[in-house]
Parts: sequence; C-alpha cells; structure tokens
Amino acid sequence: MHVSQLKEYIPQEFIKKISRENIKTLYPAQAEAINKGIFSGESLVISTPTASGKTLIASLAMINSLLGQKGKAVYIVPLVALASEKYRYYKEFFKGHLKVALSVGDLDSQDPWLSQYRLVIATSEKLDSLIRHGATWIDDIKLVIVDEIHLLNDYSRGPTLEVLITLLKRRLRQAQFLALSATVNNGMQLSCWLGSRLIESDFRPVKLYEGVNFESSIDFVEKKPVRLARPQELGIAEDTVRKIKKQLLVFVATRRSSESLAERLGKYLHKGFDKDELKDLDNLSQRILQQLEQPTHQCRKLADAVRRGVAFHHAGLLSGQKSIIEDGFRSGLIKVICATPTLALGVNLPAFRVLVRDIKRYYPGSGSVDIPVLEYKQFIGRAGRPQYDKFGESILFARSKEEADDLIEKYILGVPEDIESKLAQESSLRIYSLSLVATGIALSLSGLLKFFAASFFGYQYKDINLIEEKIRKILLDLEAWGFIVKEKDQDRFRVTRLGARVSQLYLDPCSAFHFIEALRQAESLGLTNLGILQGLCYVDEMHPNLKLKAKELSFLNEVVNRNKEFILMDVPLMWDDNYQDFLRSIKSALSLEAWINEASENQLLDEFQITPGELHKKLEIADWLLYCIIEIAVILKRRDVLSFLRRLRVRINYGVREELLALVTLRDIGRVRSRRLFSFGIKEIKDLKATPQKKLAVILGPKIAQRVVSQIKAD
Repeated sequence: MHVSQLKEYIPQEFIKKISRENIKTLYPAQAEAINKGIFSGESLVISTPTASGKTLIASLAMINSLLGQKGKAVYIVPLVALASEKYRYYKEFFKGHLKVALSVGDLDSQDPWLSQYRLVIATSEKLDSLIRHGATWIDDIKLVIVDEIHLLNDYSRGPTLEVLITLLKRRLRQAQFLALSATVNNGMQLSCWLGSRLIESDFRPVKLYEGVNFESSIDFVEKKPVRLARPQELGIAEDTVRKIKKQLLVFVATRRSSESLAERLGKYLHKGFDKDELKDLDNLSQRILQQLEQPTHQCRKLADAVRRGVAFHHAGLLSGQKSIIEDGFRSGLIKVICATPTLALGVNLPAFRVLVRDIKRYYPGSGSVDIPVLEYKQFIGRAGRPQYDKFGESILFARSKEEADDLIEKYILGVPEDIESKLAQESSLRIYSLSLVATGIALSLSGLLKFFAASFFGYQYKDINLIEEKIRKILLDLEAWGFIVKEKDQDRFRVTRLGARVSQLYLDPCSAFHFIEALRQAESLGLTNLGILQGLCYVDEMHPNLKLKAKELSFLNEVVNRNKEFILMDVPLMWDDNYQDFLRSIKSALSLEAWINEASENQLLDEFQITPGELHKKLEIADWLLYCIIEIAVILKRRDVLSFLRRLRVRINYGVREELLALVTLRDIGRVRSRRLFSFGIKEIKDLKATPQKKLAVILGPKIAQRVVSQIKAD
C-alpha cells in the first residue's frame, strides 16, 4: 500500500509529513493495522521487530482519534528518557494542530494543566499517580497507547503497568487500546486479555543476520562467515569501525566490564580518526567533564574513552553524560558504545552491529544464570539502521566451539519466553490494594479479588484464589497500620486520612509504617541525620543499597554500636537474617551523610564506591522519601520534627552543611561557590548585599557576580 492511499483516512498534510520521513510504502504490519480497523477504533496488539513501523501505526491512530474530534490520547512509556524522545517527536509532528504534553516526575500532583492538552506522553507511574490524585481529564481519554508492553514481564515495572491497564480498561470502556512490542511470544493471550486484535509479523525493513563469534571468525546462520584480523571483541570492533566504517554496540553484564572494555577498545581504535574528528571528540570529552563541578575518576575515564571515539554507558553515569554519549553516537562521531543492559530499555539508538558479549548475569541467591531469550531479542533489535544500512548484524560471543553451537540453538533459533504477570508479589498487591480502597474502586475483599481477576494475572492463571490469602493478610496489615478502617457489620473498608495520603504519595504502605514507627521512636530518642538517613535507606524504595566489603564490617559494626541509641528502628542481632541488609542501609546512610557534609563526588566514589549517576539517583529518591515523611508528620501533627526534616531535605538537595543553607538556594550558587563565599566571611544574604560587586567578581567571577547582585536586588 502506497502512502498516498492514506488520503482516504488522514489529511493530506500528514501524508506529506510521513513522506518526508522517507516512508513511501506501508510495511506489512502497517497495512494489516488498517485492514484490522485502526481507523474504526479497533484495539490492537502489535508485535513486530524493532524499526518495523510501530511508531507510524501509533501516529495513524492518533491522527484518526484526535483531529476534528474531542477527547485525548495518552502514550504510556516505561522510562523518562523514552518519554522525552516521544515528546520531541510528536510535538513537531502535531505542530499547529494540537498541544502535546510531557508528564513525568512529580508523583504527588494532580497536574490540572494537563486538561488543556490533547496528547499526553507519560510514564506508567506518573499516569497511575494522576489517577490516584483524581485527575478528572482521565475520563476524556479516547486512545491509549502502551509502548514496550512486554515489560509486564518485568518484576519492577510490570505490576504498575498491569494495574494501570486494568484501571484504564475498567474506566474507559469505549477507548481504543494499542499495545506495542518487539518481543511478545504469547501475543494471542495478551490480545484476548485486552479485548483486541493481534498483529504479528517477523518483517524487518533491514535484514538482520545473527551469528556467533569464536576466536577470529563470525559465523552467521544465514550468510557466509566474516574473518577477523584479530580475535574476539577487538577484532569485531576493528572490523566494524576501520574496515566497513560502521558503528558497534556491545552489551556486557556489569558496569566494570563496560568501562574496562571501552578503555581497551579505545587504545586501538583512535588511530583511525582524522584531525576534524579528533577535535570534535575532544569537545565531547570536555563536555563530559563539565557535567560536574569537580569531575570524578569515572568522569575522567569516560572523557578519555570518548576522546578515542569509544564510550561506556551504564546507570552509574549522570543523565547529562548519557545524553552526550547518545547524541555523539547518533551523529556518527562515537563509533562504539560498551553498555550494560539498561541501554536496551532506553532511547532509540541503532547501530550496524550489536555484540552481545555476556549472556550470563549474576543474581543474588541464584548465582550466574543465562539471560532470557526475550532480553537477547531486545538487544539485537538495535542492529541495522533503516536510513543507512541494507542489513544489520548481531553477534553472540563464544569461548569454545561447543558454546557457539549452544548459543545458536538457544538464542538464534530460540523463541522469546512468554510474558508472565508479576502482580502476585506481596509488595505490589499491598501498594495497589491500598490504592484501590483509597480511590473507591474496590472497598472489600470481594471487590479487590474482582479487580485482580480482571488483571493479566487473573486472565493468565484463571484462579484468583491463588492470591486471596495474601490479600486477606494485606487488609489486616493495612487496618493494623491505621491506613484503612473496617465498616461496622460490613465486609467493607474505608480509607483513613493517613491511608489516603500514603496512597497519593505513591509509597509502599510498609515503608510508610516504617516511617511512622521511626517518628514515634524519635519522641524519646530524638532526631539525628544518621538516624533519619538510615530509615530512608532501609525501605524498599531505596534498594538496592550499597554492597558490603568484608573489610568494612568491623567499622560498620562500630558505627552501629556508637549510634545505636539514635537509630529509629529495632536493631537486628548480628545473627539475624536481616542484619546484612541493615548494615547495607547503614553504609548507604553514611554515604548520604558524607554528601550533606560536603564530600565531593570523587571522595564518595573512593570511599563508598558510589558513582555520580548512582549517587544522584539515590539523592533524588531520598528527597522524595523525606518529602513523604514530612507529609506524614503533618498528618500526625508532629510539628516538632518538621523544621529538622525540612532543613535535612534542603541539605540533601544541595549537599551542604547547615551553615550554607542561607546562601545555597540562590541561583548559580551551588555547594562549591557557597562554601567559597563562606570562607570569605560572607555567611548570610545581608553579607552579600553589603559586599561590593567588584569583590564578588573576584570570588565568583564577573558573570556569576552580576547575576547574584541582580537576584539580591530583586529581593
């Protein structure tokens, strides 16, 4: 079907926009979507490979649903980075026709401004939070698009997505649903649950050749082998970058592996760049270093690798550093990225070749196990760029001929595992049971069971009694914790003010009760920074905590003994099962305490092995948890703790001692500049006002001094 034939369904202007994206004819799945009723409001599950046109199908549904009609569309994605990418695309795509909004982040807001927007792009957690806060515009939604629907299979993200879809299905009876994924093996089961039609295709606009590397050869299943000048990763990288002038993505299991491999590859590859490329790479390298006031060893290691045209990419990097790497790769300047699996869930970043070097991953309690086929298929979906390549190549890494044969059998010829609901985890059931009572959707045991029966879990397992005992226990806990109250002579519950607030705060009720107990203990023990920070680090929301080293145990035990009277929980005995988890929370708390005492990112990396990216993620969660504790304290009328907690929250945000709180909240004055001002005797805003601008220019630099003077004059 030629794109011009879409004039029967959509305005000519959008046909031109689609054509400008170099789309001339529709791919099979796109044509099938039209035949199966996308323009008549049919719901669809679309399971097709990466780059096979799922975005266009979503766009066609949006055009049909939104133009000339009332109502809204929501586009649900799993990650903030992916949400931002979709927002940029659709803001331009619908420019002049409708307003597009990006809604991520703050989980304690109704965001009433969203009612003015026709297309809302949001993470599943954010949309779930908006429902909890009673956003009335939810009822105006006519189209729901769920990207990466296979993440129902994910233990951390799956339950939220599943409950959200179940809620939307229940509330939006007439809405059209589109579920998109590159890797759904049990698509028929999923489409039956959603009440939709299924579109499956293995069509790929760019042919993918899958192979295995052993020693100096890449043996492909469907084409001739490629002989390498050198063995293993170096040979693959050299062949990709120097010989065929393409780019390579390498997936490894750990952060350390990504860094060491990037360093090793960079030593060999940089010699092939011309002067202009080396200059541009040097500029990228400088931008990497500028993401922190004081670059860490890791920052310098990354900058050195980028200067050589190679980068590592993992969760320990700052978001700004990740963006620089991703943009550098898209532009063709960075030739190789060595990444952990987190990149597979992130933004669209294709390459000619994808090397899956590590097929084993370590899980605590399980040891080293093979990754699922589903995850492998997600990795290799990045191979082959429609605008540049006629085909792409994916490569598995084998250390013996026998392993090579096994990899072909299991991964290349294998099929992805079925998507399975992860909703039966007790923590998930606890969070959503309170939410369902708080929002009035289910007010009894039977109501909760009925709701969960309508979930994917209920559809897959048929027997909802499998989780009945868990829900009974959860209701007893919620009642004992004061979050719900059982109505007299009825099998019904109502939420308390405290329970409603806990639900709105998007907090696990178990964590909320932990905080309530900590506040109770603080009445007699008092508040200390370490006491509160340990409480934050002990709850699930902050996990995983920092790992313990054998040489640290003695020191941490001393810290516990020295501070036992200030720890706001019952300290486990050394032989208790949870003592190691407790010690990890102590270590994590010490790292946060070091931060608010102005330790640099480099010092924290050396002392606690916490990377800048990991640190800032922990700080973001700590800020949110402190906000939750403050809100709980307000409801409990614990005004005696509010000042301490609010000051601690500011210190967490800026990483400063208390004496800098007056200065640090000024724009352009971070922890380093505020400390510099303090060292010159400028301790308060009144001191700043009394200081000549010429002197401030010496301390801060002329431009910053001018901006500071403008601020304090405005005040």
